Amino acid sequence: MNDIQARTRAILDQYERDGALSAQSVDLAMFGVWDQVTPGALILGAAALIDTEDPTLAQEADRTGGEVLAAFMRGGLEGLALTDQGAEFGWDDVVALVQAYLRRSGTPPDALDRLLTEAESLWTEIVQSGEVTRPRVRNGEFGPWDATEDPLPPGTERIDYGVLKVPQLVGAEMRPLREGGRQVGVIVGFAGHDLWLQVFRAPQGPVWDDVRPRLEGAVLARGGTVTADQSTLGAELRARIPVTHDDGHQELLPTRFLGCDGPGWLLRGLFRGPDALAEVVDPRAHHLFTQTVVALPPAAQDDGEEGTAVEVTVAEVTVAEG
Repeated sequence: MNDIQARTRAILDQYERDGALSAQSVDLAMFGVWDQVTPGALILGAAALIDTEDPTLAQEADRTGGEVLAAFMRGGLEGLALTDQGAEFGWDDVVALVQAYLRRSGTPPDALDRLLTEAESLWTEIVQSGEVTRPRVRNGEFGPWDATEDPLPPGTERIDYGVLKVPQLVGAEMRPLREGGRQVGVIVGFAGHDLWLQVFRAPQGPVWDDVRPRLEGAVLARGGTVTADQSTLGAELRARIPVTHDDGHQELLPTRFLGCDGPGWLLRGLFRGPDALAEVVDPRAHHLFTQTVVALPPAAQDDGEEGTAVEVTVAEVTVAEG
């Protein structure tokens, strides 16, 4: 048993002893870091492997409210990204599932060693394939979508915010983003993070490649730091932006600038929070961004609630950073 597997076993033992994951175990697991082989990745991989042996476990997860876990077990990373359930996802549920399997009568004594070895091999292959960071936007399987298109998967429930139809996320808080009494976007808050969505007109064609350098300059002008990178949401900026809280406390807020060109529009996202700069985009943020439907009316039918021209994007950085 190597070091990664030993740390994974220690987490499972701690949960079995105390009935809940400790803060130390959560830190040790590195949940959410999917571009490396971590204890958290082995635990999730073990859950997926267990499901291949006993598919009823995913059904049980559904019944007990673990929709996100069930989706992952059925569809891997794609299933996890596509689910519209579970804004608040507890990793205790995953560990509990593995422990329930190990406690079942008839489970061989070496079951955990076998699971961890197979899970490590599985996750190593996933990391080396680049699957966890491959762009998945507007590729026929993922959006964001235009109102003239048929979104996949069908049946996703969305909340109508005029020009933006945003997928429902159970447990999340959604509210319109307003400026000067005019709706300019939508804010979705979940699990200590928030995602700001705004659409801009781009009648001359794709503009995200031109907008990113201007956003980068605006962040630097405010005293922040920023780097250009790429993730499952395509080309992006990862920044730390100075903010002042109501009590006067100042910090550099982790902020991810997202953007996707569509037919005549640019959908821009701003993902903020403690883990906003993780190498792998939070699957809930990926789902919200790629399953949003843009419904811009013709320019002649402007009702005061539609996306503005993309040329003013840099001036709106201070609004988005709120």
